[in-house]
Amino acid sequence: MTASRAGDVVSVEFPFTDMQGRKRRPGVVLAGDTSDLLLARITTHEPRDSFDVQLDDWTIAGLPKPSTVRLMKLAALDVRLIHHTIGTVSAGDRTKLAQAIERMGLQIAQAMRQ
Repeated sequence: MTASRAGDVVSVEFPFTDMQGRKRRPGVVLAGDTSDLLLARITTHEPRDSFDVQLDDWTIAGLPKPSTVRLMKLAALDVRLIHHTIGTVSAGDRTKLAQAIERMGLQIAQAMRQ
């Protein structure tokens, strides 16, 4: 597995919020280093709240269907749980993600702007 960077769309085993299992699904890397990554879950469902970001350029990101990033569904995961990189979100979608991250008050928005 090559190093992942902020904005990469990856296939990963996301844990369920009740920690009773995992499901392989796409996620977007928000920040990280060589051992751990902070990821947000990607879904094909419509946005539900102001922290959900609908990807305008989902095909550029390598996704098969229109997709939404759920910033309220974050996971810090070991890089070894990444199966492969699917694609990268577009510059426009990175800006939208950074703006939503700033609204959340998280200090990681700068990583999305690089």
